[in-house]
Amino acid sequence: MPLPAYPRGMTRHPLVAVPDGMLGEENSTIVAPSVRDAVAALVSTWEFKRRAGFEAPAGAPIPELEGVLAKRVFGIRFAEPVRVVWADASGFGYETRPGHPIYGEESFRIDERGVFTARSVSRPSTWFWRMLAPALRRMQRSTHAEYVRIVQEAARAAEAETPR
Repeated sequence: MPLPAYPRGMTRHPLVAVPDGMLGEENSTIVAPSVRDAVAALVSTWEFKRRAGFEAPAGAPIPELEGVLAKRVFGIRFAEPVRVVWADASGFGYETRPGHPIYGEESFRIDERGVFTARSVSRPSTWFWRMLAPALRRMQRSTHAEYVRIVQEAARAAEAETPR
């Protein structure tokens, strides 16, 4: 069964429509205008993924960069090949590559108003991962909640450092 097509870079913007056969997820939080730039400096780097427990490539996420994210679950290291689709001072997005448990795209962005959003469109990549779809969805939701927590924590830290 072929994987559904989707517009590359679609997670950079609010999800208006999700391609058939894929699920969309958006999780947001608002940060104070005074710390927006500090949060943007975090969510536009791989350090953001590291704080969520992933191994991540060295250097900055730049468009077309291919790399491997990895995470340990129950002691097993899962490698997740990715390619950066877009990157700028507000965040970045990447698409999964063959060998990733999930097929699709994920992004992290903070807009000019201070709204951070983690967004994804995805589906299990193979028949094997389709059998584990409920577990994958739970893990994906949990990871998105972790992204929001990391942003809120970074905003609190930046607010504490801001002179009054």
